[in-house]
Amino acid sequence: MALAAEFDSATDRRAYAIVSVGAAALSYYHARTFFAPFMGSVGASVTPLMLDAVVYWLATACIRQARKGRPLPMLRIGAYALLALSIAANALGGATWPERVFMALPAALFGYLTEVQIRLALYEHRAAHGDDRLTLLLWVRHPVRCIRAMLWQARHRAPAFDAASAERDRLAAARDAVRLAMPGRSKATRRARRGVLRELNAGRLAPADAVRASGLLTVPGVPELHRVALAAALGHVPPAPADARPSAPEIAGADTPKTPARTPRRTSKPATATAVARLRARHPDMSTADIAARLDVTPRTVRRHLAARPDTPSVAA
Repeated sequence: MALAAEFDSATDRRAYAIVSVGAAALSYYHARTFFAPFMGSVGASVTPLMLDAVVYWLATACIRQARKGRPLPMLRIGAYALLALSIAANALGGATWPERVFMALPAALFGYLTEVQIRLALYEHRAAHGDDRLTLLLWVRHPVRCIRAMLWQARHRAPAFDAASAERDRLAAARDAVRLAMPGRSKATRRARRGVLRELNAGRLAPADAVRASGLLTVPGVPELHRVALAAALGHVPPAPADARPSAPEIAGADTPKTPARTPRRTSKPATATAVARLRARHPDMSTADIAARLDVTPRTVRRHLAARPDTPSVAA
């Protein structure tokens, strides 16, 4: 027999099952005796089973939620309330104090083992993912800061709050872009600007489309900080304007070692092949050495060009 620190081995599960069955059987006997006078035999037989099933489901639900790091107080309160009633009913079945303690022991032991599993699951989850609880000592010592920390945690744990904040920031960025892209106080300008803002507020014009159409992300003259802020509100990196895009050495920095420029390979001029072919066509009997001397190239170059043109008559060097 081996007990695990996480209370999750086969021996641990068997021990928990034995205690659960013993507590359920004893609770069933006393609950059936209690319900028999006013519920009849069928009701007195079914009701204790239902109560035991509810208690066991609440206990296992508390353990499952604790393993995920989200203990629900309502589940634990309900489980321990029904368990307290079961312990009291079992204790009242005894005639003496030792008998009452012995009768209440199985149900109390079941609650104790359930609490142990809940706490071990919570400790394991917090050890793996961190513990961000605000303990009682912190609440006593720093109540105002704890309230602010709790509000900060609630704000960052709510996806709907983050989504609403991001949508509001995107809309504000789009409004700024419209006002900067359409300046002026003339009647036509103000009317056009009101129309664009109306479409933005109604949701028919997407903020990203408005910012992109304003041209503030690409046109020169816009401060880089403003461009970055607009792009951050839309969730992407802004493109640099055409006249402000840094070259490769500027991006790499001055500390990057520069590779020396490679010397290009010396190749024959494109007209050499044509000249070789023209001389061979005009003077089929001219040797390779004579052609090379006439064109001021090496005989090897002449032979290479002649080999590349099979239609040119060849003459031995």
